[in-house]
Amino acid sequence: MLIDTIINTVPEYLIPQTTSTWGISFFITLSAVIAISQHLLIRFVWSKTKDIRSKSFLFNCLLKVVIVSQYFLFAILIIIIYQILFTSQYNTAYLVWSTVISNLLTIIILGVLARQFFQWFKFYKKDYFIILSYAFAFVIISISFAIAMFLDVNTFSSKQEIATPTSEVSFANYDNASWQLLVIRSAYDYSDSVSFVLIWMATALLLLHYRRRLGVVKFWIIITLPLIYYLSTFVDVVGLYEPQSDLESFYYDIYGSLNTTAGGLMFGIAFMVIAKRIDNQTIKGYMTLAAYGLILLYISGQIVLTACSYPPFGIATIFYQGLSSFLLLIGLSSTAISLSERTELRRSIRKSLEDQHSNLIGNMGLSEVQRDIDRRVTPIFQRYAEQMNKQTPIDLTISKEEVRQYIKEILIELNKK
Repeated sequence: MLIDTIINTVPEYLIPQTTSTWGISFFITLSAVIAISQHLLIRFVWSKTKDIRSKSFLFNCLLKVVIVSQYFLFAILIIIIYQILFTSQYNTAYLVWSTVISNLLTIIILGVLARQFFQWFKFYKKDYFIILSYAFAFVIISISFAIAMFLDVNTFSSKQEIATPTSEVSFANYDNASWQLLVIRSAYDYSDSVSFVLIWMATALLLLHYRRRLGVVKFWIIITLPLIYYLSTFVDVVGLYEPQSDLESFYYDIYGSLNTTAGGLMFGIAFMVIAKRIDNQTIKGYMTLAAYGLILLYISGQIVLTACSYPPFGIATIFYQGLSSFLLLIGLSSTAISLSERTELRRSIRKSLEDQHSNLIGNMGLSEVQRDIDRRVTPIFQRYAEQMNKQTPIDLTISKEEVRQYIKEILIELNKK
């Protein structure tokens, strides 16, 4: 996908290579690999979300819509490859359909995800900043995709209907655009930047609880690198750097176009690294789904097909937008709920220990009070489990060992005080 994205970013520099027999063969091979990987991922997601979908009509319907859309897009890809092989041209209308379907699906799913976070805000106000950051971030990302879709469709309207090896390859040029179009373009740039910063803030806060397990220095290095790289791609905007040759422009375009892709990769890696250090398999699985969702969404979200290159590199990668959005919906929402509920359980246990065992904790060893604490905490754990089974379709099963680990950590904290 990264290779496909890079070629899609600078097609005007690679016309002799991409239009050659080897270039077309590489496009077909690359597209086939990406398409097959999507098919395998769909099967995996269908299997792993079975329990959640059985309890949630919304999740079940959304996944079915994603699957139908994906296979419709696969059919478009097959038609384009057929036209290239047997007619040495393809109809650019298929690029329009691919762009609209992928963007609409992403807008709907991210809109649902934002709505979920706004609803959770009513119940989890102690973590309100994280929840609101994610909620507003996904609203703004949805708006960004909507603006991008409008701009792309507007650009396609001025393109030729048939793309051939000799067709002009160029992205939209806004130098002589109307002021209305410039305003819309500026709105897209600002919304894209704001959403990235909000996602960065929310992710840093969500994972802050695990900074000690990862190491404080290592944690902040992983978290801050995406923001540093993203901000570094604006050096030309503020006048700090200007490419002096076509070769410099070629490399800088590649570097700048992958700014959010790198952010998605690093966000995903942060989730994965911390997931490895979590004992609970349920949260680990949800965080891994969220990690892949972030990575795939930020990679596929960079694709723009308006250059109408021959062959259309990037078309297979853009198909990942809807599927990655669903992964993010399932993974991130489940992670947020799981962590919030476990935080609430820890607070309840801590309050119980502080109220009932303040003297014992100060005068007795941990092992001596463990049995009495287990007996008193068990009702709290049972009430928590019953409440969660009623409120959410997500499996929040907690083992007795995990509860004992919570008790041990809280006792150690209280002893230090």
